[in-house]
Amino acid sequence: MRHVTTGPRDLQVAVGDTIELHLQENTSRDYTWCPTHIGKGLLLSDVRFVPSRNPLPGAGSERILYLRAKRAGTWPVSLQLQRAEHVPADERRMTVTVT
Repeated sequence: MRHVTTGPRDLQVAVGDTIELHLQENTSRDYTWCPTHIGKGLLLSDVRFVPSRNPLPGAGSERILYLRAKRAGTWPVSLQLQRAEHVPADERRMTVTVT
């Protein structure tokens, strides 16, 4: 089993691998990354928030999503950067091929 660290991009992994997705966000402006669709062969196993080390207002932070490859196939992942009132500001899509 491997641990793959990446941004949202298409990739190929093996069953049992963990994908660590790093997404930049700005929570001081109420923007948060949310998964909107994860293919059935992937499992969202954890979500973490890493605050900025910069103490100034408006400093960016990071959302980390952990996906585990459960079964072989080609699985879509859709993510949306949303404001608190669920207004989308950005969207990312990727395809994970599990072998």
